[in-house]
Amino acid sequence: MQKLINNIREIAPSYIAIKGKFQPRKKDDLNGIFCLVAKGMTGEIVAFKAWVGSKDLPAGFDVKAAWESVYSYITTLETPHDNQSQRRFEKILGDYFTNTTLNKLFSSKLNLAEAQKSLYLAIMGIFRSDLTVEIDVEKFNEIRYKLSPLAGKDEEEIPKEEFEEEAQRKAIQNVTLTCIPKLDVIKGKPVADLKEGDMVEASIASSSPLGKFINGLFAGSKLTPTFKVKSVQRLPSGDCLVRLFISDGMEGVFKSSGEIKVSISPTKSDQQKRDSYLIMILISVIIVLMLFFTLRR
Repeated sequence: MQKLINNIREIAPSYIAIKGKFQPRKKDDLNGIFCLVAKGMTGEIVAFKAWVGSKDLPAGFDVKAAWESVYSYITTLETPHDNQSQRRFEKILGDYFTNTTLNKLFSSKLNLAEAQKSLYLAIMGIFRSDLTVEIDVEKFNEIRYKLSPLAGKDEEEIPKEEFEEEAQRKAIQNVTLTCIPKLDVIKGKPVADLKEGDMVEASIASSSPLGKFINGLFAGSKLTPTFKVKSVQRLPSGDCLVRLFISDGMEGVFKSSGEIKVSISPTKSDQQKRDSYLIMILISVIIVLMLFFTLRR
């Protein structure tokens, strides 16, 4: 199961690439292009390239092309050693594309047109020229990242101070999936009474392709999806927010009224206690029957 979950994490989108350009309406004014790659959940930038110059961009250049091609093209462009305009452009991009902005773009909580407009106003405010701005967003998975030109070159591409900071901590990408607990009004346990370590039977919501894929794995293997409770949080509304452990870096979550009863699977220790109890009952019944037949004689 752990191996399957690791495979899921590799094929699920986990990175975001943002490609953009600005072009002047007047000839001989500055042009600029950039390509930024980041982890979707944390917004941590893993690669960044930008260029600013008076050279016109090729007519066929398109930011909607694959990010690998945009990134590779920027690396072929020569940049003057002392390019103040490029430093200003990089500062604009660094100030706008914060961790939270990148995460909102990754999770589609920030509209692309809105981001493009904000970036246009920022660039206009610095370069004071009539220009057009276009950006495009591309999401991709771990496998594609490993096959890209960036594989094995993180240290080279990330600025030194960012790389040193990254080396000091281990970043863990968390994937949160919405779960649907199995209800059991007879033998179930109220959500408000759940405690850490309880095993809750729950399915993954099929509203996302990842959820459908995981449910298909459980159905194909004829396993009942059961996850351990990580925490139970009482919300101001009175409902309970329950977090379930699925795997390292992957958790499930569901919200419910505290009075709702959900199906609980016994832990190994509970099962052992239950088996011992049943054995004791069975032995007691055998002893009673033996005494009964002995006394009848």
